[in-house]
Order: sequence, then C-alpha cells, then structure tokens
Amino acid sequence: MANRKGVFIGAYVPNELKESLRRRAAGEHRTLSQEITRILVEAVHGKGLPAGSVDRRNASEVPRRRATDPPIRRRADDLPYIAPTDKK
Repeated sequence: MANRKGVFIGAYVPNELKESLRRRAAGEHRTLSQEITRILVEAVHGKGLPAGSVDRRNASEVPRRRATDPPIRRRADDLPYIAPTDKK
C-alpha cells in the first residue's frame, strides 16, 4: 500500500463532474487527486501564484503599486491635474 500524507475525504459526485475534473487534470498533467486538492486549497486559502512563480515579498512589505504610486499616469496631451479644493 502507498504511503500517503493527508486524510481521505470521500464524496459522491455526478459522473460528468468526475470526468470533467479528470480531463482538466490530464490537460494540466496532474492526477485527479492533485487537481481536487488544488481546487480545495484555492477555495479555502484563495487563489495563489501561477505555477512556477515564487513570492519574494516579505509579509511586512507594502505592495509596490496601488498604495504608493501616483493616482493616474497622464500623457503629455492630457489636461493638467488640478487638485480638489475643499469648499464648505
């Protein structure tokens, strides 16, 4: 018997769903178990990085975009930016 890490979760699913999962797994060169595990991990922990990518950021780092970049980059032809004034 194979030495497996983890626990067995049994579920009854329609045969069409099993075949769809099996085809998707085969298309990505995974086993059916690996594909189901990947789907469950994404469902519980959120979508991760693409395969082969490495997250090199520290947990305390601020993302490089969105939080620190200027609002919208403008082209030379655009109207100049006018800051909003507080009128009360």
